[in-house]
Amino acid sequence: MFGVLFLGGICFTMSIFVADLAFLTFSELIFQAKVGILCASLFAGLFGFFWLKYVAKKLD
Repeated sequence: MFGVLFLGGICFTMSIFVADLAFLTFSELIFQAKVGILCASLFAGLFGFFWLKYVAKKLD
């Protein structure tokens, strides 16, 4: 279940929309927020994938 929770962290489109609204006049902060959101999404996806791969290997 732990790995599936990390795979749920991939859903980042709403976070990007909220960042656009929060930093409406600050384009540099919008860029930083988008980079942070995309990096966190990438980390969540990779970590969830490798965690599930590790757990599945232990079950065999």
